Amino acid sequence: HHYKEDIALFAEMGFKTFRMSIAWSRIFPKGEEEEPNEEGLKFYEDVFKECKKYEIEPLVTITHFDCPMHLIKTYGGWKNRKMIDFYKRLVTVLFTRYKDLVKYWITFNEINMILHLPFMGAGLHFEENEDQTQAKYVSAHHELVASAWATKIAHEIDPENMVGCMLAAGNTYANTCAPEDVWKSMEKDRENYFFIDVQSRGEYPSYARAFFERNHICIEMLPEDEQILKENTVD
Repeated sequence: HHYKEDIALFAEMGFKTFRMSIAWSRIFPKGEEEEPNEEGLKFYEDVFKECKKYEIEPLVTITHFDCPMHLIKTYGGWKNRKMIDFYKRLVTVLFTRYKDLVKYWITFNEINMILHLPFMGAGLHFEENEDQTQAKYVSAHHELVASAWATKIAHEIDPENMVGCMLAAGNTYANTCAPEDVWKSMEKDRENYFFIDVQSRGEYPSYARAFFERNHICIEMLPEDEQILKENTVD
């Protein structure tokens, strides 16, 4: 409720960009409704207009560790491919409603955090004896496909939209110059980099495919998944 004073202070300090996030459940409280919540849409519209008043450009993260609890309890979060369609509905509403107010978008905040904080990153709750590694990478695939769809929809609604990706950056250094230590550090880095490789290059890198094969991880890669990833890389 203090956002108007806050944005005025940003302007006073000379800020030209304000990175912020949208709460999915403010737009679709359960996540699967046919129609969005107008009160939530209006709130963000007012915030964006206040930014524009001071010539501050909003940089908007669509999903920032945020999955409606109904989708987690009913569908299992991002383990379920149905999440892609729920996400497509969300982004279509956002890109349409804020067409003249927002040009810069990020699809998922720190998308690689699925591997480290899976409930926060993708709403994952694991059953007893569930293969957690398999579930994490299946969920990651669904988010990556959803991100590509969001990029496609954003460009179709407004060709001036710019869509980016975002990584929880961390770098692993080899403890010694021994080849096995150097190789281990490369493998740890690749755990993170593969997400951005897919989003920016449009396909799974060879090291990720080799990792899946070695660890018996099975990703359901539909033909349309390959196409949407390839044709809709981030800006």
